[in-house]
Amino acid sequence: MARLLLNLAAVLFLVPAASAGQEVTLPTPEEYTKRAAKAEGAPLFAEHAALKVTLRTDISGIRSDRSVEEEEDGTLSYVGPDGVEVSVPVKVRARGNFRRDRRNCNFPPLRLNFAGRQVRGTVFEGQDKLKLVTPCHDSRDQFQQYILQEYLVYRAYQLLTPVSFRVRLLHITYEDPDGGYDTRTRTAFLIESDEDMTARNRATVLDWAQLHPGLMEPETAAVVDLFQFMIGNTDFSTAYFHNVVPARSDEGRYLVVPYDFDWAGVINARYAVPDQRLPIRSVQQRIFRGFCRPAVDQEALKQRFNDQREALNTLYEGMEELTDGERKRALDYYRQFFDILNDPRRYEREVLRECQAIPA
Repeated sequence: MARLLLNLAAVLFLVPAASAGQEVTLPTPEEYTKRAAKAEGAPLFAEHAALKVTLRTDISGIRSDRSVEEEEDGTLSYVGPDGVEVSVPVKVRARGNFRRDRRNCNFPPLRLNFAGRQVRGTVFEGQDKLKLVTPCHDSRDQFQQYILQEYLVYRAYQLLTPVSFRVRLLHITYEDPDGGYDTRTRTAFLIESDEDMTARNRATVLDWAQLHPGLMEPETAAVVDLFQFMIGNTDFSTAYFHNVVPARSDEGRYLVVPYDFDWAGVINARYAVPDQRLPIRSVQQRIFRGFCRPAVDQEALKQRFNDQREALNTLYEGMEELTDGERKRALDYYRQFFDILNDPRRYEREVLRECQAIPA
């Protein structure tokens, strides 16, 4: 019954979006090329090795106020290749929704705002505003594992398509100049900006509220939907842009790019619960929430995932900070997906029959 209600909601509300006809200022071919080269060359995301940094700011005030309006002055420093400390100014504020709420997490996600000219020649050159993903609780080891696993999910999606967000793992030391927060080092990661992600892919971010699913580029949308099924994530909407970024390519294709995976079953965070309208009781239960796309070659789609299975395993095996237990649990979860993917009857039953019809 819950599934039926969701489908009816789709039919009633996912009408062709008026926003799809809105005027969009698009770059010229030359501008697309220039933007792509600049974003691709950003040193911060040029490698995957964890970057050791120190953030000095009013951590205590940010944790207390959690304002998305007020920024705190700070510095972000790291040791350069020559062994000399490099320090850049940065403004810091809280961000997010669920994790920013103090009832849910004792440490909010952060946004770092860099001053363009003052980061030239540093690893942060070319960066403006970046999301910093932090542990929901800064004193519990399990939440450090959640950060590592969400980082790996971003990396897993990158295996499937370049139309994805790059990420950089950090070992970040927090220092509060006023002493209101005890100095400590934690794991976190930075997410590439929407603008750079789209620039690399010769696309432009769309400031729209929704898009009719029939207008989306079919293959890209199918990869998104099957990936969300693979990781056991239901906390997204490609039509209403919940935890996805909409974009228009230079060829006029409409794309959606997913982010924010901490409620995925493969991570199984203790705070993650499925929407009560869904017919599942645990985020570890998979349910396909994609749209039916008859034009997509399903065998080619499955092969795309199968081709990256070994690389996916290698990715998790190479994360030394992940505990053996968490690594085994995650890889077992992925194995269950590939069992479904490669069993024609199960794939038909659990994916193809569960897709939502695209409204007329």
